Order: sequence, then C-alpha cells, then structure tokens
Amino acid sequence: MSELLDRVEEGREAIKNHRWREGYELLSAAAAGTTLQPEDLELLAWSAYFTDEIAQVVPILERAYAGYVAAENNVRAAIVAVQLAHEYGSVRQQRAIGSGWFSRAERLLENEPEGLAHGYLALESGLGGLRTHDYAAARDFGETAERIGRDHGDLALELRGRQRRAVALIHLGEVDEGRLLLNEVNAAAYGGTIGPYDTVVIYCNAIGTCRDVAAFDEASQWTERAELFCDEHAIGAFPGVCRINRAEVMRYQGKLEDAERTASEASELLATWAPRIAAAGYAEVGEVRLRLGDLAKAEEAFDLADELGHDPEPGRSLVLLAREKPAAALASIRRALADDLPALTKARLLPAFVEIAVAADAVDDAAAAAQELAATADLYDTPALRAAAAVAAGSVTLARDDPQAAMRPLRQALRLWQDTNARYETARTRVLLARAYSATGDADGAKHELGQAGSVFDQLGARIDAARVDALLGRAGARVTMTFVFTDIVDSTRHVEHLGDANWQKLLRRHDELIGRVTSAEGGTVVDHTGDGFFLAFPGAERAVAAAVAIQREAAGELPFSMRIGVHTAEATSLGDNYRGKGVHVAARIGALGCGEEIVASYETVAAITGVRTGEPRSEQLKGITEPVDVVAIDWRGAA
Repeated sequence: MSELLDRVEEGREAIKNHRWREGYELLSAAAAGTTLQPEDLELLAWSAYFTDEIAQVVPILERAYAGYVAAENNVRAAIVAVQLAHEYGSVRQQRAIGSGWFSRAERLLENEPEGLAHGYLALESGLGGLRTHDYAAARDFGETAERIGRDHGDLALELRGRQRRAVALIHLGEVDEGRLLLNEVNAAAYGGTIGPYDTVVIYCNAIGTCRDVAAFDEASQWTERAELFCDEHAIGAFPGVCRINRAEVMRYQGKLEDAERTASEASELLATWAPRIAAAGYAEVGEVRLRLGDLAKAEEAFDLADELGHDPEPGRSLVLLAREKPAAALASIRRALADDLPALTKARLLPAFVEIAVAADAVDDAAAAAQELAATADLYDTPALRAAAAVAAGSVTLARDDPQAAMRPLRQALRLWQDTNARYETARTRVLLARAYSATGDADGAKHELGQAGSVFDQLGARIDAARVDALLGRAGARVTMTFVFTDIVDSTRHVEHLGDANWQKLLRRHDELIGRVTSAEGGTVVDHTGDGFFLAFPGAERAVAAAVAIQREAAGELPFSMRIGVHTAEATSLGDNYRGKGVHVAARIGALGCGEEIVASYETVAAITGVRTGEPRSEQLKGITEPVDVVAIDWRGAA
C-alpha cells in the first residue's frame, strides 16, 4: 500500500510540473491497485487531455463523479457532471447523453447555495445558446458565470464567462465591444495565473471566434500565442475543434502542407471519440486539397466529412466548378444556402456562390449575393470579410462587362489580402485584376499581375490555378535557366515573443538590408519578399551559393536568430521581374526542408561548383513533385 501511495504522490507532483505523460502513467498504475480519490481522478483526466490518451478522459471523469457522489460532495460532483455534459454534448456531439449529465448537475445543486458549480453550469448553458443561435441567452449566461467567478475568486471562471459574453456580443452585432472584451480576456490568460486547461480553452475559443468573423490576422496571432503556451507547458496539440481552427488559419496564410497535416492528424485522433469534430477536420483537409488542385482527394475528404455529419460546403460545390460543371455547382451551393443560417455562417458560403454564379451566367444572383456579403462585411468590419466582399463586387462588375469599374474594388481587395498575408487569396485576386486590365488594353499591367499570381501558385503548389495562369499568359514569357533561392527565419514567432515588437522590427530591418545587399553584390535580384521570407533569383549557381553562404555567415554573427535557405537551379518562365514554373515550386519546397542555420540545395545545383563542402546526398519526396529530388546540406562554415 505504501508503494501505491508513493505512486499517487509522484503522479500528483508530475502533473503539477506539467509532466503529463509521467503523471498519467503513475496515477493509472496506482488506480489499477487501489481506489483513487476523486480529486486524483480529476488530475488523471487532465493529464489524459494533454497526452494522446484523450479517449480515456470521459470514463475517468465518470469515476470521479461517482466518487464525489459517494462522498456526498454535491458541489464537486456537479462541476464534474457539467464537464461530462460538455464532453458528451459539445465534443462528442451526443446531445441526449450530454443533456442527461447536465440535468444531473442541476439536480445536485437544487438545495445548494449559489457557488462556483452554478457558474460552470451557466457557462455550459451559454455554450448551448451559441449552438442554437440564441445569442441573447448566451450573453446573459456568460455574464452570470463571470459574476459568480468574480464573487467567489475563481479567475478562470470569470474570464471564461466574460469571453462567452464577448462572443455572444459579436454575434449580436455589437462587434467593437465584443472584440475588445475578447482581446482583454486573451491578454489576461496570457498572464499565466489560471490553469493550463482553462488557458487553452480561452485561446481555442478566441481562435474560433476570430475564424467565425474572418478575422484571420487576429486568429493567427492567438494561434501563435497558444502554440507558445503549449510548448512552455509541455502540452501536445490540443484536441478538438481548436486544431481544426488552427489548420484553417494555416490555410489562410498559404501554409497548405502544414494545414493539411494538422487537419489530418486532428481528424485521425478525433475519429473514434468525437466523429462530428473529426468531420470538420476532413472538410478542412478537403479545402486544402482543393487549393492544391487534387480534386479526387479533395472529394474523398469531403465525402468523409459528409458521412460523419458535417456539411462540406462550399468545398463540394467548388470541386464541381473546378470539374467545369457550373450548373451542378450552382445547384449544390444553392442547397447549402437554402437553410436559415446566421449571417456569419452565410458569409462563409457567399464568396463561393458569387464565383459559381458568375461562371454559370447567373450574374443577377451573384450581384444579390455580393450585396448581402457587403452588408455582413460592413457590420463585422474585418479585413478578410471586406476583401471577400470587394472581390465579389469586382467579379460581378467584371461579368457585366465594365472592367474599368471592376478595378477599384479588386485593387481594394488586393491590398486587404496583402495586409493580412493571405497569399492564395491575393494571387486569385490578381488573376481577376489581370482580366480587368487586359479588357481595358493594359497588356503590361495584366502580364505583371499574372506573373505575380503564377509565382505564388507555384510556391504554394496550387496546380490548377497555376495552369490557368499559364493558359492566360500563353507565350508571353521567355524560358530562362536561373538559380532560385528561398530564405526564411526559423521560429520567428518565438523571437517576436521574447524580443518584443519594437526590437523585432529593428532586427527585421537589419535582416532585410543584409539579404538585399548580399543579393545585389552577387548579381541577383529580389523577386518577392513576404513577411520574413525572401524569394531570390541569380543568373548562375555559383553566385547563388556564394550569396547563401554570405547570408548565413553574416546572420550568424549579427542576428540573434537562425535562418534556413534553399537553392535550386531550374528552367522557368521569365515574366518581367518575376519567374514562373515547376522549378520555382521545387526551389520553395527545398527551402522548406532546412533547419536553423542550414543551406539545403538540390544535388545537381552544387555538383559542379568547386570549393563547396556538402553532406551526403539524400532523396526527398517533395509535395506536389512526382519524382524524388536529391538534395545536400551545404557546409557554409567551411565553404571557400
């Protein structure tokens, strides 16, 4: 018995110090030999949350509930019952079982004075209001939870109640107040004065709400903060819809491979215990594959989402459009919009409706949808919504043969997408803008926009979009052989966190000046510069490698962060100051292979260069490239 008690104490200590796996194994082993106290069972459940033992959370909490009931601790039993109501009703989508647990909690509290358990009951009731679109009720329940948390000294409950109220206010159209409260709660959680579970839930809800209103720039910021928090507290990727929202933010940023991987991993993890949430993950996988141009696999993911109870729109309709079936696509998206949907839910479908309706020559219907989208964008006033509305307006105007008038909203959309680093959407808008320029006789302007768009599609691996740009360009570009270089700062988010925005911007300017100066000295050009990454082009491999080596050497001596650089020589289409083609895509993928302080190059690029030391060649299967590519790491410290 003494050994079992030691295991329990060691397990408690491990969990206290965020050694979740160790704590889980110790308490699980102790539970096999004795009956754990309900408090220890709760600790075991939370440790399961932060490992890959998520499926064990509910049965462990049910045992904790039984222990509290046996001990006649109605308040703690009610709090656990509320958590079980959430797990069954909101996470597993087993609403009947969740309702049963919620009723148990209510019954246990019938004769108890108001306390924390009533606050958690109100918090879950507020979530129910959000789910049924009763936003006024959600606001009121959130306010109750906030008050009870404040009165009883439970900061986590107070903050989560305030956040519930903030989300409800946003959906009620009181956007400014709601977003202010939301950011206030997030900042308070950042202080680290509440528990890990509550902190991650607050981040998760913030990311989801930003995603709902298409505030992807803010969602990106809170996603980065959540990742830092999880790293600091040894928490693996948090389960549930939080991961799916994170994947969507990645997709918005053009990190398509990362988004697909994150959504796929989440879906596989959730499939056995939360199939409805897994379904949302499969829908997100489909959206990424659609952008990558893999229509068959996108359709497969959308079918999986549908089978598990998630409507995979607008993706399914857009697959039909990509298959050149505009009439079928229009019928499909009409069905999706036939339900009585909240404005923000409709706003996620309306851009696709406009695109499809224009393609199907239903321009009047597209115009009506564009106006509805503009009204929603005016109300919620986020850059992505305003950009989507501007694209819709420009598309309709272009379809009505008024390219001159279409330019203004399309240019507005382009600036908004660029401001929020939405690379795929930026490129798609450039294609529309090129059509408008071409229709007004501005061939140079059209060529420039298509060149910029095609280069991004190549880098992202968006094959269908890239092919369409090629078709529009025809033979406008010359074929040239160049050596392409991609640079990127590793873990830039972490550096911003530790250095602060002001210091980071100073260092970023030094970084940008360094790359520009070295590139120019070696006869290269800066093709593109997005965030902390550069796309460079050089007339020969020797000059490109010399530049990469010089950049790494100077960065190592002057900058407090590490960089990764990729180098590849290939034929590409030259379009003025830009380059297009498979070779650009390969170079970008090689750049992504590197770790900190590393230069990775295709073997063929460096094989003939003297004075360059490299590691052993290795074969890499690059995303979107059929054949493997042999690459080497360049020893830039020992290079001549």
